Amino acid sequence: MHLSVDRDSVAMGDDALPHRRTLEVADDVSVAELLQTTRPDVSAPDTWTWVCHWNGVPFAVWSSGRGGRVWDERYRTVADLPTRDGTPELFHAYWTQVDSDWLLDRLRAGEPLDRRALERQWAPVAAERRERELRERERTAVERLLDAETVDALAAFGADVDLHTDTVCRFRVGDGTWVARRIDTMTLVDDPRGRRGSLRPVSVAQLWLVAAVAREVGGFEAFTAPLVPSDVRTSPGLWSITRTVQGRQELAQQHRPEDVEWFRAVLGRTVAEVVAAYRSPRPRRRSWPRWRRGAVRRDPPPLSP
Repeated sequence: MHLSVDRDSVAMGDDALPHRRTLEVADDVSVAELLQTTRPDVSAPDTWTWVCHWNGVPFAVWSSGRGGRVWDERYRTVADLPTRDGTPELFHAYWTQVDSDWLLDRLRAGEPLDRRALERQWAPVAAERRERELRERERTAVERLLDAETVDALAAFGADVDLHTDTVCRFRVGDGTWVARRIDTMTLVDDPRGRRGSLRPVSVAQLWLVAAVAREVGGFEAFTAPLVPSDVRTSPGLWSITRTVQGRQELAQQHRPEDVEWFRAVLGRTVAEVVAAYRSPRPRRRSWPRWRRGAVRRDPPPLSP
């Protein structure tokens, strides 16, 4: 028979070409062979999960590392699958990183295929797994995301490091949680109100992080005049500060407009200079952040797998 195979897009760039294709398969081929032949035509990590639909009826779970498996044992061969007029269609619905073994167990136990409900059930399981993985990484990794000078500087302003690996540093300042994490070449920083900055290289991220914490804790601006020139580019909801040092670009993407000018004044300085400036007695020249004045705090989102 001729079979139409299609799938969800996994990213904006993935939409450049259509995913629909036509294959020919035998009526007596097993479902396992069918799913191996029609696997999603995208390079995907083993953790990506897809739910397979035959003529609109969901019947199997697919993952790159574990293949395709049905949760309804009635479906053993292609001939067992629901029929309709015209060319049959196999569609792969992308379920991101919901673990395929976990999902298959839930469906075999009779859980309805309600995506929102299942993702809510999966979220705490995923967070617990991720935390265990990070603790093991902290135990075994030699490198750390932030250097010792930065960690000591953060401690000088009351930061209590809870987790520190080669890719993640999580710490508390007062009753708020901050998280710095490396994604490719960028270091992303979340504070108690959400995403705060995205920076590279890590030396710029370390300088920014110390200055941001010192500024929040101290409640004043230690530097008001820029030491070095930098450029600012604005786009909706994002302010990009750049400068070039010895042919290498430094980049700080700010997610809040109030962070732009103070960080331009910090650029070119050292962590030690920031610590010295903010540890000196200064008058409080601005009000506390809104979340310190009694507004509801929002800790950063859980670390994604």
